[in-house]
Amino acid sequence: METCPGCGVAHAQPSGDAGIEQLHNLGPTSTAWMKQAGINTVAELSALGAVAAFVRVEALGIKPSLNLLYALEGAITGKHWLEVKRHSKTALLITLDAAREPVAT
Repeated sequence: METCPGCGVAHAQPSGDAGIEQLHNLGPTSTAWMKQAGINTVAELSALGAVAAFVRVEALGIKPSLNLLYALEGAITGKHWLEVKRHSKTALLITLDAAREPVAT
């Protein structure tokens, strides 16, 4: 278990059946948004992925900041959201752009 660069504490990654509120990157508002989007467990978030979860929250009419995207990815990977932002921002934004594209029929 690595020490969190954001707070200096080593956080244990909760098991897949743990509630979403157990993830250290997500606060009460983010947790409530996840639950509104039908994402209740760590396993559900992991299976869906950060980008798809973020898009689900947006589909509710909520306008989250990109920090939620980084927090979700960090929650899945066990990293602090600031570390995700530093190292994975571009890839996540490209994936998010693609996910927002309308599907051609």
